[in-house]
Amino acid sequence: MAPLEDAGETTEVVDGLPLIKAAKDLKDTGNASVKAKCYGEAVGSYERAIAVLDKADGHPMLRQEVEEMIALKSVLYGNVAQCMLHQELWRRAIDAATRAVELDGQNSKAFHRRSQAHEALRRWAPALEDALALQRLGGGGLSDEALAARIAVLRSKKEEQERELAAESSEDEADNALLRMKARFDEVVDKYDLTDGEAAGELADWLTSGEWLVTTQRVAQRWKMEEEDAEAFLKWISKGLEFKMANAENAAQMSAASPQVEA
Repeated sequence: MAPLEDAGETTEVVDGLPLIKAAKDLKDTGNASVKAKCYGEAVGSYERAIAVLDKADGHPMLRQEVEEMIALKSVLYGNVAQCMLHQELWRRAIDAATRAVELDGQNSKAFHRRSQAHEALRRWAPALEDALALQRLGGGGLSDEALAARIAVLRSKKEEQERELAAESSEDEADNALLRMKARFDEVVDKYDLTDGEAAGELADWLTSGEWLVTTQRVAQRWKMEEEDAEAFLKWISKGLEFKMANAENAAQMSAASPQVEA
């Protein structure tokens, strides 16, 4: 649909009023189905109403009728979103609500419904974003207190999720660092033919005995390595001893915490 003054040379003018009336009648039918909790039937009525309005696409119309059709389409898509919420079809609710706000950026109910659908999918960031948009539009019928409380909950959930993701990312990076460290150690072992494990065992004894300061230079001198290779070799053996000590401590704690068998 295009406003009459923007239609160029096209002469066929569509009378939008009958289309608008037919679409509104179908909307009323859909609303009745919603009240009866027949959400599938309601969606069918709303989609037929949208199809009626689509018949005007590409044809010149009075600007007032164009604006009314766009607003009505937005409402219809918003109603479809509400039906999808009732059926727990969250992604379809998001799609319909998105279409509604694309047509009318002032459709507060559509923002609220999309926020609810995002919340159901634990998509806290977009849920919060839509709730804030709803607040800027005046709340869409929600009280200031209720909306503020909802925003606070969503913000808290979003921040919690961000912390969890950051922790997971940190753990992944630590795992990757260990893999790189082990790969570098293996390179050194192959390079200096230390596959029998004797060098690793001797270095571990050095580290656990405490008799002298173990340095990269000392390791390089003992096994005739380049210093950067000695550093990688020493680093992995040290890390292995850390793991061994941690496992021993955990085992001791678990043993102490285990209930004793009664005689």
